[in-house]
Amino acid sequence: MPKAAVASKNALTAGSRVVAAIEMKGVPAGTPGKVIHVQGLTWTRYWVWFDNGPRVGTLHRDKLMTLDEWSRRGDVTEAAVATQAGPAVAASGAAPSGDVGGVPAHLIERSRLARERSAAKKG
Repeated sequence: MPKAAVASKNALTAGSRVVAAIEMKGVPAGTPGKVIHVQGLTWTRYWVWFDNGPRVGTLHRDKLMTLDEWSRRGDVTEAAVATQAGPAVAASGAAPSGDVGGVPAHLIERSRLARERSAAKKG
């Protein structure tokens, strides 16, 4: 099969929901995100905004999986994929339960712990 046909079959588009296939700086493996930009002609790279906050650029396709590819992995259940599919925002635009002002609860907890560490160093 020609290389171009393989590339187009596996290509992602801007707006595609993806999952980090490997652990990256600030992004654990399995973190869902959204492709925000596609660049390149023969060497396609992706910019992804992950649901835990970071925007990571110049990612090769082998570092990303679609939600369907992720669910077909043997070590992940469909329930886990459903919970990782991204924050469920109500039609009214309200933040999901557990979030404060649209900020995910795990990020608020991370900030609280960082403040405690900083206070302990000073004090």
